[in-house]
Amino acid sequence: MSGGGGSGSSSDDWRAPTGGGGGGENDKCAIVELTALNSPVAAVVSALSAMDILHIELETTPRKRVVAKTAAGLVAGAITSPKLIDIIACLESGYSYEAEVKSVVGGRVDIEIRPA
Repeated sequence: MSGGGGSGSSSDDWRAPTGGGGGGENDKCAIVELTALNSPVAAVVSALSAMDILHIELETTPRKRVVAKTAAGLVAGAITSPKLIDIIACLESGYSYEAEVKSVVGGRVDIEIRPA
């Protein structure tokens, strides 16, 4: 029997090459998630409306955190998610994400994170 000697599972190979297509359901970087901005910046959030697009970026100073920024580069708020570890790893490996504003009610901003 010819077989694959060595690795029993390909679950460690979850990163599709950047610019490559297809990864399918096993691609941990193909994240689409509804969430709310945390620690929203009032002055920035007050100018947001539904369907605005925010850029998702990894900041490393003063501490590592994932933020949503406007096209002008202003931080609207932070991202927390059950998939935050995957989002960070994917950002570090070159993936890009954006967030569409779904609603703004007072200081609450609901967004949908997706690959850019």
